[in-house]
Amino acid sequence: MATDAEALARALYESHGSALEGWAYSRFADRQMAEEVVQETVLAAWRKYDQYDPVRGSERAWMFGIARNVAATRHRRNERHLRAVSTEPVVDTGIDDTELARITERSLIADAIRSLSADHRDVVSAAYWEGLSTKEIAARFGIPDGTVKSRLHYALRLLRTHLQERAVLT
Repeated sequence: MATDAEALARALYESHGSALEGWAYSRFADRQMAEEVVQETVLAAWRKYDQYDPVRGSERAWMFGIARNVAATRHRRNERHLRAVSTEPVVDTGIDDTELARITERSLIADAIRSLSADHRDVVSAAYWEGLSTKEIAARFGIPDGTVKSRLHYALRLLRTHLQERAVLT
């Protein structure tokens, strides 16, 4: 029978684990390192859960703030050279949890777009950023209108899958 503590840790992992892992993997490009960052994040969040204040932001944004700190610590640990540590106080950047969540989501979306083939990226960019019609895109790239529609369809399907895997979309 799971204790309340185990249930909380499991709930945090189930709710945020895949999004955190996607974010950590995009930073380290190492699956094992990403998994370790997620584990440390969930453990730290579980230990400090009494400090979570929903008024200040969503649980996900709070978890990403912890993950950012865990990742920074891991990065420093993995550096191969010594650096002088500043004794200056840390300056508040003014970025709140909501803004951090938006930045993280934009980063995950950019990663998803970069994962597309060049052909798919080109038609998505032309359609959604430039607002071109499928006929205009076809003329620009010298391909049939049906090919443009097919590329858009498959590109959007790939983007949706990529973003669902990282819990940006549900």
